[in-house]
Amino acid sequence: MRKEWYILQVYSGMENKVKETLEERAKNVGENKYFGKIIIPEVEELNYSNKRVQKIYVSKEAKVYVRKGKDVKKGDLLAKEPEIFVKNAGKVIESKNFRRIIVETEGKKFSKTFLIPESSGLLSGLRTGKKVHTDTPFTKNFEYKSDVDGEIVSVEKVKRILIKNNNNENDIYVVPRETFINETFKLGNDISAGEKLSESKEYKSKFSGRVDIRETPFHKEIKIIKTKRKNLFPGYIFVEMMYIKETEKLIKNAPYVSTVLNIGGKPVKLSKNEVRAILRLIGEESYEKRQIKEVRTDFEIGEHVKIINGPFEYFTGKIKHLDLEKQEVQVVVTMFGRETTVTLSLGEIEKIID
Repeated sequence: MRKEWYILQVYSGMENKVKETLEERAKNVGENKYFGKIIIPEVEELNYSNKRVQKIYVSKEAKVYVRKGKDVKKGDLLAKEPEIFVKNAGKVIESKNFRRIIVETEGKKFSKTFLIPESSGLLSGLRTGKKVHTDTPFTKNFEYKSDVDGEIVSVEKVKRILIKNNNNENDIYVVPRETFINETFKLGNDISAGEKLSESKEYKSKFSGRVDIRETPFHKEIKIIKTKRKNLFPGYIFVEMMYIKETEKLIKNAPYVSTVLNIGGKPVKLSKNEVRAILRLIGEESYEKRQIKEVRTDFEIGEHVKIINGPFEYFTGKIKHLDLEKQEVQVVVTMFGRETTVTLSLGEIEKIID
């Protein structure tokens, strides 16, 4: 007898407790062989109640390790700036600490970079998220001011190095202070062409979230928006098991379990498509999205369509909402006897031709 997938109806909010209880009891009574996976389908969704956002700005040359719309975990590598090398041989004639501040204008139309000497008496409170206006001072003596209205999106400690090359010209380098190779580039040192000035700089995610990437002519902005876990089917647990007397008794005696989902007293087994959809949604089964050459936009609300891509491939459903600007559609599908609304791209559905 092989294991099938069944659905338990449990008290809402007690899903994790029921899962832990079933796993522990099955282990204690030696019935693990009758059970497979026990899952509570959850997905990451944007947490709009949390305004915490991580923004980093990297150069056009930086290597980006994440993709727009994908989820990352705390500590994941987002991007890496390349190592910096000296272009021409010469002598180090200046090495000073600066603060590089990037201000993004209202409407995100463009950004302005300010390079301010640390010795100029920087004002406290110059941090990411601070609003500034034209003539907002950056230093106590008002020597350095913003000349745009906007928001500070990056504050970085940097080192500015001047090397007088063999053509008697000054080469200027601005590098992150944390990756600057200080031992080699001291005042008066002779430097050869090709010497490494700075190690590569890595940027990692400060928390779990969803990636957004925006490119400008001068840099790339990587934004991490905090996410939260959402239970896809509150009050339900999905259990892979052999439905026999032993497992039926164990489930019925478990606290906070209402019943096994059934029709006319007969337990409902999940179909292969339903199992596939759930496992794909929670990342337990991988799948490859097909490339759609042409996206149709002549859909209508209430129209029945077939899903041809993604976790819900092979399902049919009815269009509930249509957003042509975002090229997104909400489709109501039926899973294990109940209606579920899923959000898809227009390229993931097709018309049902009679």
